[in-house]
This record gives sequence, C-alpha cells and structure tokens, in this order.
Amino acid sequence: MNRVVADRYVIVGELGRGGMGVVWRADDRVIGRQVALKEIQVPPGGMERVLREARTAGRLNDPGVVTVYDVLTDRGSTFVVMELVEAPTLADIMAAQGPLDSDRVANIGLALLSALEVAHAAGIVHRDVKPSNVMLLPGDRVKLADFGIARAMDDPGHTSSGVLGSPGYMAPELFNGGFPGPASDLWALGATMFHAVEGHGPFHRDTTAATLHAIMYEEPRLQLCRRPLADVIMGLLVADPYQRWLPAQVRQVLSGGPPLTPTRPVDPWEGEPKPGRRKAFLIGGAAAAAVAVAATSAVLLANSGQQDGVASAAAVNSTTATTTAAPTTTTTAATTTTTTTTTTTSKTTTTKTKPPLALVVLTRYHSPVGFHFSGTPKVATPSGFTAEGPLGSLLSKAEPGSVKFYACKMKTTDDHFSSVDQTGKCEGQTTVALLGYVFKDKPDGVVSTPLYRCNAGNSHFDSVIANCESPKVVKEGTLGYVVSADG
Repeated sequence: MNRVVADRYVIVGELGRGGMGVVWRADDRVIGRQVALKEIQVPPGGMERVLREARTAGRLNDPGVVTVYDVLTDRGSTFVVMELVEAPTLADIMAAQGPLDSDRVANIGLALLSALEVAHAAGIVHRDVKPSNVMLLPGDRVKLADFGIARAMDDPGHTSSGVLGSPGYMAPELFNGGFPGPASDLWALGATMFHAVEGHGPFHRDTTAATLHAIMYEEPRLQLCRRPLADVIMGLLVADPYQRWLPAQVRQVLSGGPPLTPTRPVDPWEGEPKPGRRKAFLIGGAAAAAVAVAATSAVLLANSGQQDGVASAAAVNSTTATTTAAPTTTTTAATTTTTTTTTTTSKTTTTKTKPPLALVVLTRYHSPVGFHFSGTPKVATPSGFTAEGPLGSLLSKAEPGSVKFYACKMKTTDDHFSSVDQTGKCEGQTTVALLGYVFKDKPDGVVSTPLYRCNAGNSHFDSVIANCESPKVVKEGTLGYVVSADG
C-alpha cells in the first residue's frame, strides 16, 4: 500500500535524493494532479523558519521558477509541496553531453537571470544556485528550483549559519561574514555558467579545503568559452561584491550590446600582474586558519548572526550598472630642468598641477520592504538597509560647476530620496544630511556618469541607468554627474 501524506498526497515513487532530503512523486487526491514532495529534516526549533521561507518562496509566480504550493508536517516528517517538473537538470545534461556551446549557455544564463531578477524584486535570495537546481525543459526553457529551501535548512542553533551545500557555488563573501544577497546569487550564476561551458566548476578541487582556498585566492581560467559569455562569467566571478557585474550589465552584453562599464580581459596580457582578487576578504594567517577549520569539520558555515535573506525592491530588477568605487588618485607637482645656451648654469622651474578632486563614494542601499537610500560613509545608514553597491563618487567639497547633494526622507513614509534642492529643505520633506556635491553639467576632463532619480510608485531610488532599470519606472530627472571609477 502506498504511503499517504496528510491524508491527501499519495506517494507513487522516488524522484531523487540529496543533501537536504528526498523528493517524491505524489498524486494530489484533492486537486487531481501530480506534485513533487520534498521530505526534509528540519533542525530543532526550525519549523517556523521553514514555514516562513516556504511562504516567501510561494509568492513567486514566474515561468522560470518551480512553484511552491504548500509546506506541511505528517507523523514527524516535514514536506514541501512543489510543482512537478519532469525535465533533466543542467547537471544531468552536462553528464550526458559534456560541456555546452557558449551560445546555448548564454541563452540559459539569460533565462536564469530573469528568474533571479523576479525573486530579488520580491525580496527573495535563492542562496543555492547550481547546475543541479536548474531544470531544462524543451527549447532550453529554464525552471530554477529550491528557492528558500537552503535558507530554511540553516540550523538556527549554530553560532554561525550558512548554506549546507556545494562550496564551489558559494560567493567568497559568504565565507567571511557577509550576508547573502543578489550579488551572491549572481556569483553563483557565474559559477553555474562556467561549469556549463567548461565542463567543471570554476573552483572545483579535490578537497573542500582546496576548493575554499581557490574561491578566496585564485582566478578562474576559461579554456572553451567564447566572448561575450566569457566577459560576463568573469565579471560575475569577481570576488568583491561591489565590483561584481550586475543584471543590467549581464543582460546588455549577452543581448549583443556593448559593456556598460569597462571590462578586464579574460586572459591577462603578457607581463600583466595578477590582480589581488581576495585582499578585501581574507587577510593573513587567521583567514587561512578559518578555511582550514571549516574544511576539516566539513561544515560550510557562512554568516554570523544572519538575518533573513532579502533582496532589492521591485523597481531595481537590474540594479545599478556602475560597480566599482572610485580609486584614490595622488598627483604630485612635476619638476622640469632646462639649460639655456647663453649660460653655463641650469635653471630649474616647477610646473604646478591641479590637485586631485576630493571624492567620497556614493552607495545605494535597500531595505527588506523595498525602500532605497543613497549615502556616503560619513552618514549613518538607516537601520535595516543593506548595501547594493556604489553608484559613483560625489565631490566632498564644492568645485566650480558643482551643486549640493542631499539625502532626504519623506515625512510620512520610510521612502528616502536624493535631492539637489539648493535651499537644503529637500523639496519640503525631511533633510537627512548633506552628502557632498555633484557636477550640475557634464564636467570637462573628468570621467563622469549622469545620475538619475527614479520613482517606482512609493519608492525612490538613484540609478546610473538611463531608463531607471525598467520601463515601468518613472525617471523624475537628472540629479547631476557623479565621478565614475575611472575619474
């Protein structure tokens, strides 16, 4: 006699099993359809978390996402009821066919990007993007599975918690106390596309310790991949989440357009020094020791005191295109020596050069409920807001052609916005702080980017994308020009 779950679902066979549980095929006796039942082992005290994550994942209604119908318990076991998708995974396809063509992987990558954008807009971070969670239907239509399940399976009793899964698809910041977010999902997307086109993961090694070391210290090397996919993969696998490519850049390049920001070569030219891609994340022996401990225990722990995974608001489906902070530039006066023909003494003259601009990085943040805030390090970030990445740099002091740039807040909501109202009154709303100065018009001799103020209904945000990252968002106007990374 077949096992019946919750007096409704009749288990008729096993679909597969993995680190998080067993997936069963079941008949839904109420609706008369077949579903997938994922039977999972819930950590002690973790049931409420599983319910919360399942409810969150159940809000997603997109063709590129495996739908979550319900979560229930029956005789001590917990089941997640999901849409039954009868299709091989990307891992299955690769096992049967080997590495895939670059063009095919690019199309799959775009489909996965769309699914992730829908999730991120709803405030959901996947946290476990990898080939075995990517299902390929006829025509390479994509279904991304297990939204929220990895998060729900984190043990809240641990002092640190993280995704229990394949380390080769976990972004480096997750091993160093960083919170999972859209950027870490995009890193995993890059690792997944790398695996699909090369036939192996970008950092796969023989041991867990070696894999973690590679993620943190080594550069991935593409052998089979062609451009433009190669540029996208390398842009997504940048270790620093603030310099990592964002959806607008990925879509632009994979759709045949030019990069929105300069990209580094896939292979270094002769004599080019290797970039120190891991300096920002792990420094010195303590970091190496932490990797060794994690590998020895074979437990992948990511974040200390994590909050629920959240992403950007619906307005920011593509997030910003400028992803690198402005570097500090030091210019010294040049000294020139000239010798005349009428005297035997040398005359030394000094050519005075213009001092560098004093800059401060402008970063965009978001809150779990969809509000945004643009701020600088000298202004406290509102409680609950998480950094998305830099938009460029403001001037820290007034320069010719610049105007004041304010952080503001609506009086009746938590909607923050930026303003160049030179009275300092934030257009009749609440003034938070003077953040710096922005060029009113495009400056000569300075690499700059226009900064737009966008309105997605009840949520303002700043963007360097001319269409405010979505045709559904209203562009209220240009705030001015921020100094870009090369400025």
